[in-house]
Amino acid sequence: METCCWDVIILGAGPAGLALAARLASRKVLLLERQWSPAAGMRIGESLPGAARVLLQRLGLFEEFLDGDHLERGTSIAIWDSNAPVWRDSLRDPSGPGWVIDRRQFEQMLLNAATQRGAQIQYGCRDFQVSRGADDRWTLALDGDNTRHVAPVIVDASGRSASLARRLGLNHIRQDAQVCLHSFLMVPASDEDTTTRLVADEDGWWYSVRLANGHRVLAYHLDAKHPERIALQQPEALFNRACRYPLLADVLAQVQPAEIHCRPAGTALLDIANLDKAGPGFLAIGDAAITFDPISSQGLFHSLASAESAATAINAGCWHNPHAAQSFQQELLAVASHYLAKLRLTYQGPERFAEAPFWADRTMPLCRLPEA
Repeated sequence: METCCWDVIILGAGPAGLALAARLASRKVLLLERQWSPAAGMRIGESLPGAARVLLQRLGLFEEFLDGDHLERGTSIAIWDSNAPVWRDSLRDPSGPGWVIDRRQFEQMLLNAATQRGAQIQYGCRDFQVSRGADDRWTLALDGDNTRHVAPVIVDASGRSASLARRLGLNHIRQDAQVCLHSFLMVPASDEDTTTRLVADEDGWWYSVRLANGHRVLAYHLDAKHPERIALQQPEALFNRACRYPLLADVLAQVQPAEIHCRPAGTALLDIANLDKAGPGFLAIGDAAITFDPISSQGLFHSLASAESAATAINAGCWHNPHAAQSFQQELLAVASHYLAKLRLTYQGPERFAEAPFWADRTMPLCRLPEA
């Protein structure tokens, strides 16, 4: 079997894996992705806060990002804590208003940067064997491939499945069975609405926002076991239910129902406190480490931020420098602790639904984390 040596092996070519590969331009990086080709078509997850500006600048991609088809985020209008709408002007955010992005265009930008800076990307890598040798290097062998890949650092960027971390024996906690039913609705050219609209109801929460590509996202988050979940996956059913709420009906008046997509949307956490148990040189980033609830609007930002933290740890020699590895771990713990506390407060907000199962279940602590 042929042996190929790398500085870093990354599993997962989503935003976190691509950002890390682009950030490690001076190193020999192998990026392995289970899908057969780069993803195509529209994808939900379009919110990027203003604080991402610094991360994009460190990636050397901020100017290119500004040239993309992304909209500056407008005012948020929420019917949440009470039945009265509350307006939040995004201009009051000290980091700036942020953006409503074209997700596929954003990921293509990261992919181009990673490949142009020398990262090798291999698609269709579904099955593999991984081990740690006596020389303290990780060895990864793909099924059906006659090459053995070896590196001192291996990174799980496989998304909410955390497939590598689980294979290495780390616990992965998925306590929230929330799903997101969503649709991309064609909007007329006259629709210039820039607001993000959020509505809480007894069984979950909605949001809608217009994209730069002539579509509007309509999304409903509810429990996976909700008795009406299957029925609501019919375009007319979801659309008609959304139109019960004047805040949403106001921006849906001139659009038609469209295909419904469904995806998991609840919080998931890797056992970050025991990250070192996987072995020196193992890191987890993006959704593989912490999968954020969409209500936080922090998932994409976390992908970039955790990639930046991993790059710092790798450049400090985390595979032989315990301090660098511990700093990365403590940073993830601090992020998870802050996120879980804020998430619980958010779901405690609509007191009028406190007895409803969707809201009651999400005001309970997901898990206990050690002090960061």
